Amino acid sequence: MNKTPIKSGEQGFTLVEVLVAIVILALGASGVVAMQLHALRTAQQSGFQSNALQLAMELAELMRTDAAADRDTYLFDYDAAGDAATSAACAGQSCDLAAWKQRLRSALPQARATVCRDSAPVPGEAPHWPCTGSGNAPIVIKLGWSTREKTPQQPRTLPSLVLVAEP
Repeated sequence: MNKTPIKSGEQGFTLVEVLVAIVILALGASGVVAMQLHALRTAQQSGFQSNALQLAMELAELMRTDAAADRDTYLFDYDAAGDAATSAACAGQSCDLAAWKQRLRSALPQARATVCRDSAPVPGEAPHWPCTGSGNAPIVIKLGWSTREKTPQQPRTLPSLVLVAEP
């Protein structure tokens, strides 16, 4: 018996078609991964913002409830990057402030805080660390932390939260 093969119009996929499909699939997958990483970074920054707001409110409440102390005793500039661990020996207001600084250091990466009198805490659109220091200006709490988006023109941290503690 002589069998002749039947030819069909279907030849299957060529190697080029398979490679193009793999490239398109890889591009789509890398886009999904990039979106996921961006979402994770945004969620992390949102968590830092929430922690900073909670800490700023806590410090403002501490200042309000300490009726015996002059408000100017709470004015300070703190940088967690240059601070060693706080000692356990403290008394009164300094102990509350030391505990607050410890919570700040553990909640925010490379945290920085400034509590000062400032008549213009946010000039224009960009917050800044320096304060005017005038006696009749409100007390403001400025908190900042390290972010991944660094440029050569941008310092290590900028104030990310500015809260007026005393009108």
